[in-house]
Amino acid sequence: MRILVTGATGFVGRWLCLELAANGHEVIPTGDRADLDVTDPAAVRARVADAGVDAVAHLAAVSFAPEARDDPDRARAVNEGGARNVVAAVAALAEPTPVLLVSSADVYGPPDPAALPLTEDAPLAADQPYGRSKLAAEQAATELAEAHDVPLVIARSFNHAGPGQRLVFVVPAIASRIIAASKLGEGAISAGNVDVRRDIGDVRDVVRAYRLLLEMAVERRGTLAQPLVVNVATGRSVTIRSVIDGLARLAGIEVAIRVDPMLVRPDDPPDIRGDASRLTAATGWSPRIPLATTLADVLADVRTRTSTTAAPNA
Repeated sequence: MRILVTGATGFVGRWLCLELAANGHEVIPTGDRADLDVTDPAAVRARVADAGVDAVAHLAAVSFAPEARDDPDRARAVNEGGARNVVAAVAALAEPTPVLLVSSADVYGPPDPAALPLTEDAPLAADQPYGRSKLAAEQAATELAEAHDVPLVIARSFNHAGPGQRLVFVVPAIASRIIAASKLGEGAISAGNVDVRRDIGDVRDVVRAYRLLLEMAVERRGTLAQPLVVNVATGRSVTIRSVIDGLARLAGIEVAIRVDPMLVRPDDPPDIRGDASRLTAATGWSPRIPLATTLADVLADVRTRTSTTAAPNA
């Protein structure tokens, strides 16, 4: 298949391009805003029309929740506007091709602990700018897809990590603090809410799910439920404390956790985990990479990318 990937130079986009190419697909990548501004309808329509692809994977987004909180208007413009423009561009084709829209578990908002693991039928109660912008993207894409018969798959991805992720995200941020502590011979690192639990997958498992969804959408384009919404999740959650312990053990040091009030988020839900049964039923996907492998690979990657003792907040 020939697949257009927006956001191809981002963390997940790079891994998706590798996954698609490794499985015999031709990738047409679009990179940063200078390459394709997804908020520009004319530019998106021209790129989609010229690409001549079998499917589109739309990943370009404001993907870091604090950045969306700092500039909610931009997050809405990129996330909702980009999704709207991509689906509208596909709708304008003589024969609309399937679109994979990468969304987020943040559309569910803070979950009721009794309702875990979250299924796709859970209430959509996003209460933060990032989650609201992703929910608006889903709604805009769905409206256009239904109006113009565009095959649409929405992937609601839970937390994931892996080599190459920006150091502001929690797993590489912790890894960088542990590396800095090891270099300085210190026995403590700063952290925030260490006893909250999160469903943390590996980016390589996540992009395998995206590939399988794209392949399935093209093969079954005339029979898919519209839209098909699936969670991409491991189904298990771990504490941030256990992530710290695992990274410290891999680094060969013992660390104490120094709670930094600046890193504590009082509104953090105590537990978030998802049910990926629908994804498994549709594609046969299940997570393969253990968290210990993810942590080891992140630690090795961060070591190659940082030579300072300063570590970002997360």
